[in-house]
Amino acid sequence: MKALTLFKQRKVSLGLGAKLAGITLSEFIDLLKECNIQLNLDQEDVEEALQTARRVL
Repeated sequence: MKALTLFKQRKVSLGLGAKLAGITLSEFIDLLKECNIQLNLDQEDVEEALQTARRVL
């Protein structure tokens, strides 16, 4: 699947990878896990996700 390859090569984000694959973000994360592909997350990504969650919730 092209989205997996691009994500693994760090050419697309988690969200864009899911969108390209035509599946939800949680489904894409599950697919990555099934394919033994690690998430490309660094400290900045985690902090941004936390800020977004705080703002939304």
